[in-house]
Amino acid sequence: MRRRRGLARGISIVMVALVNLIGAGAAPVAASTLDADQLTLEALEGTTFQVGSRRYQGPIELTAYPQGIAVVEAVELDAYLGGIREVPFSWPEETLNAQAVAARTYLAWTFVRGRIGDQRRYGYDICATQFCQVYVGAGAAGLDDGDRWLAAVAATSGEILIHEGRPAQTLYSSSAGTRTRANQDIWGGDPKPYLQPVDSPEAGVTPYEEWTVEFPTDVFGRILRRGGYDVGGSIDAVSLDVPPEGTGRSRVLVASEDGIAAIPVDRFRAVMNVYGPRLYPGSYPAPRPGLRRWHQTVMSYTFDLSFEPGPDITVAGERFLPSDDLPELGTVTVTGEGWGHGIGMSQWGAKAMADLGADYAEILGHYYGGLTPRDGGGVVPDIVRVGLAVELPNARVIADGPFRVLIEGVPAGVLPAGDWSFPLTNRGIEILVPVDLPPAVLEVLGRNLPR
Repeated sequence: MRRRRGLARGISIVMVALVNLIGAGAAPVAASTLDADQLTLEALEGTTFQVGSRRYQGPIELTAYPQGIAVVEAVELDAYLGGIREVPFSWPEETLNAQAVAARTYLAWTFVRGRIGDQRRYGYDICATQFCQVYVGAGAAGLDDGDRWLAAVAATSGEILIHEGRPAQTLYSSSAGTRTRANQDIWGGDPKPYLQPVDSPEAGVTPYEEWTVEFPTDVFGRILRRGGYDVGGSIDAVSLDVPPEGTGRSRVLVASEDGIAAIPVDRFRAVMNVYGPRLYPGSYPAPRPGLRRWHQTVMSYTFDLSFEPGPDITVAGERFLPSDDLPELGTVTVTGEGWGHGIGMSQWGAKAMADLGADYAEILGHYYGGLTPRDGGGVVPDIVRVGLAVELPNARVIADGPFRVLIEGVPAGVLPAGDWSFPLTNRGIEILVPVDLPPAVLEVLGRNLPR
């Protein structure tokens, strides 16, 4: 979307009039005021911004793209790390220290690698979800034991893991089970020496020591077909092809009327986790003993498969019924351990090691091939641009105090606390003001709107 220039003067007039109106005590409703292609919201006097269910200190940038609005926070390094919520803050101090170094290193690795995909498209360095690192913003410090996490960030200040002069790709996940996985065994590619399998001493500690999920074969086949795999009307066998550790990816083999479908284990898990709940929300994820449900349909890449065929309903090799009319023919059972990809550091394993007396350097060295924390120097950035959301038709931001608005980087006025909406129109981002503006003032504002 082409940027419009020369907006600041007209918008400043609008903002001054708006602030005067709010000061006069107007009643809260929504009214349209102006359009812009990029807005920056800067907090004043301790204000925080709520985007979705999380709070951020900002500045918050809203930028219009053809696909929707991108919401990005520009935050200082320690504030970013302080907003990470990857493990319970009540866990042992050495576990928190290890997590802080792993998170800082992963951020540095992301910077050195450069922006890809949505990062490049929407101008941010790292996302705020589990696809990068779970970042909850300014609200993290106020959680129970949040001060312990901030202490871990401070105690390990500047420390990262370095391999061959570059930040390591410090992948981590919740629980590996009995043993972590090699990066090449899950996603293929060249092996990284610091992402190779090691035993994880979390038995009796992790709540994900074992999990089981069952699929009737017709359900199993329907989920796979929705995920794009050509599985025939009836399934005759299901097995797992597992090469020796470190030599490549496992595959799920599904024999059906249409032949054998060989599904890489990473794709199998993705399909089951996306389409299982979508097609059968009452069944998947499966019930968990003593609790509600497991977090995902297939919790990890470390699992075994068993296939129990149904009754034989053929005579002389011929089925009585066509494939579409067959009853449920058997069960596929998936039994596994751990939660997550299982590569690199296991967070529950790190807790188990700390419980046994290991310090954070020992924990990191165990899971990352002997790498030890070092000063990251200039590799770690001072300011982090975090992608909070992208492709939104309407960005909603709730401010709990006053904030300054900038248009294309030019200060345009100060607005009060409120529930603000910023929908995307064919002219850019529209600001919906949470006050009831008198018609005469709306007319004045309209004359001052940039076109």
